Amino acid sequence: MHTFGIPPRGGHLNSTQTMDYKAFSAFLDEDAAYQATLKNHQELWAEVHRAESKVSAALYRVTRLMRAVDVVRQQQLKHEDVTEEQDKVLEELTTECSEIWQNQYDQAADDVEEAAVAACAMVVEKRAKVTAKKAEAQKHGTYLNYAREQAREVFKKQQAETESTTA
Repeated sequence: MHTFGIPPRGGHLNSTQTMDYKAFSAFLDEDAAYQATLKNHQELWAEVHRAESKVSAALYRVTRLMRAVDVVRQQQLKHEDVTEEQDKVLEELTTECSEIWQNQYDQAADDVEEAAVAACAMVVEKRAKVTAKKAEAQKHGTYLNYAREQAREVFKKQQAETESTTA
């Protein structure tokens, strides 16, 4: 078993005390208050990671929508310089002339652009939620540190009692 005279972050040991970190770690594994705080802390960070994944998915949706706008605009341009012969064939096959198709593609591109703008607004909203969740999780780190310090004090008392009864 290793004991070190070096205090952990934020811990305070005087020159005559040593801490058995392996035993303290085992103590923390069994300390209900610390474990509850740790579980809550881990759940908060898991929420942050899930929220960040949702932001990424929303960004990919924006990218797909913008690509769709490009594709629809390219199709729209194909109907600009159509010969009379091509226009007759198009109307025979679809019952609509190239001018109507061009307008349909233009409206479709506008609709997809609108969806992309709405998706961008959703990204901003989701990103704000991530920022808030991250701040909450970081703040909770203070509670986790406090729970660790409380457990450390209990552990030290138990360790001192054990030493005094064995001496």
